[in-house]
Amino acid sequence: MLNISVILKRYSVPAIFLVLGVLLLTVGFKENQTMEFKLSGVLILIGAIISILSSSGLINVLAAKIIGGFSLVFSIGLLYYSYQTVDNTIKYQENYKACKALAQKNLTDIRTAQKAYLESFGTYAGNWEELINYINSGTVNSVVAEGDKPSRRITEAERNFLYKDARAIDNNMTDIEAYKLSISKKCPEDLKGFKRDTVKVSFLKTTFTENISYMKERRENGYGKFVAEELKFIPFTKKKMEWKIETDKIVVGVDSVSTLRIEGVIPFTKIAGSKKKENMYIGKLELNDLSGSWEEE
Repeated sequence: MLNISVILKRYSVPAIFLVLGVLLLTVGFKENQTMEFKLSGVLILIGAIISILSSSGLINVLAAKIIGGFSLVFSIGLLYYSYQTVDNTIKYQENYKACKALAQKNLTDIRTAQKAYLESFGTYAGNWEELINYINSGTVNSVVAEGDKPSRRITEAERNFLYKDARAIDNNMTDIEAYKLSISKKCPEDLKGFKRDTVKVSFLKTTFTENISYMKERRENGYGKFVAEELKFIPFTKKKMEWKIETDKIVVGVDSVSTLRIEGVIPFTKIAGSKKKENMYIGKLELNDLSGSWEEE
């Protein structure tokens, strides 16, 4: 019984470190951990073996304590460094995902604004001042619809008023026919209250700031409040880098068509010493195409 207690007292701590070293090495290679993590496992294993040899009287006790202590301290330092490296890598990758998601959202919003600008002016905005000014103060057409179209054919009198001829009346009334009759002096009874008007509304409010589904998406994804002036900045660059705008024209058939390219390099793409840079963009100058880089992946 005495011999067992002596053995346990002598070898229990070295045995624990021996198991710990083996465990760290196993995890290190199986989970593809960093070299620092694997080296710490080796040092703990070496310290455990030296401690066992010392307890067995095979090497000098003082030398064993010095080597074992050094191995333990150094391995703990390596483990901490490895943890910090992994933690920094995880944070880096999280920032990369957040940056790419916000960049994609902003480029999508820019594309929406540029399409509206094109519809209003026949060309794309060639600089940020023009585009941002349009987003904040521009208008778009909106159809105001009130009342329902009657599910009937037009009468002969209504046909004569609308077309001034004797064409056949085969189909139910169309929206255009209903609209013309509703604004006539002799508006039919079942068209009173029918209204189809095109009005000018704020592009900013209807598309972004007062668009319920759009603002809900921004909140749910943590994109923050929509600010037109911030669209020109590449996310996570502290407003130091802007998306580059280029416009051009190409000939399609007999028509001249405006083209657009907006691009920039997003941060957080340089991983594990790689020199890779991720270029995000929308549009092509040589084609009438506003697709985004993420849509072509």
